[in-house]
Amino acid sequence: MSSSNSSNIQEVQFILRGFPELHDWQYWLSFPFLVVLVLTYFGNLIIVVVIVMERSLHEPMYIFISILAAIDLVPGVSLLPILLAVLWLGSQSIPFDACFIQMFVVYLHTGMESSMLVVMAYDRYIAVCKPLQYPSIVTSAFIMKLILLIILRSLCIVIPIPIIARTLIYCNHHNVYNVFCEYFSVINTACNHTVISDNYLTIGVFLVAPSDTILIALSYYMIISTALSLQSKEAQQKVFSTCSPHLIVILFFYLSGTLSVIIFIFENMFPQYIRTLFAVLYITVPPALNPIIYGLKNKEIRLMISKCFRKI
Repeated sequence: MSSSNSSNIQEVQFILRGFPELHDWQYWLSFPFLVVLVLTYFGNLIIVVVIVMERSLHEPMYIFISILAAIDLVPGVSLLPILLAVLWLGSQSIPFDACFIQMFVVYLHTGMESSMLVVMAYDRYIAVCKPLQYPSIVTSAFIMKLILLIILRSLCIVIPIPIIARTLIYCNHHNVYNVFCEYFSVINTACNHTVISDNYLTIGVFLVAPSDTILIALSYYMIISTALSLQSKEAQQKVFSTCSPHLIVILFFYLSGTLSVIIFIFENMFPQYIRTLFAVLYITVPPALNPIIYGLKNKEIRLMISKCFRKI
């Protein structure tokens, strides 16, 4: 009998309540997120299309940028539309299993984005510090192996997240105080918890984020050290102007993700809407900034985009 009741319970829907304590004016938050949606959709889509269509951009650096842009299209499809629906229309229901699918897709995006940022930093390290060896190191086979490694690594880390959340029993209420099926917000509605469910994502973040951050930091440290040793001031300026925006986006990505976990651990010290806001910004802002930082600031990509628009 109990198993039958549990089965019926698990068929209910979750209710996304939006930002806790901000319901009276969360409608106004929809406007900046609408800008984020437009930048995410069109910015990344334009970069992918231009790089795919222009043969002159079929080089490793641009291939990596197009892969990052393709990855950044994911939140535009899986998260931002329902986020705007919650902010505009109020609480939204989401089917039980669809919630865990969204959870998987969103966290897979963040895992792949983190891995891709490491790969792109390493690519720039080889290009700046070992320019003569670059063609022999970054080959087509090398790129394919890296892409496969990124996918496998991200899947291994992310697959347990929705599985752990799905195995919990949700019995009394299904109000998720968030704008999407964020892991901690969902498991807070469960009536049973395990050591694994309470700690897996926290441990995963503190294992993956520092290691990726260290690898990126080492790459850019070597790039900056090489740039400082250059005789040409113009070459130094070019390296610094390229690296500094990259580092800003990377720092925002990792700091906001780490802060959202820290705020959850010490949740009694912060209003609940603060944790919700950090969790959303961590996933939505970098995909909107990346097309500008990695795409439009790149002279070749910018010229090709203007060329395409002139043709149109």
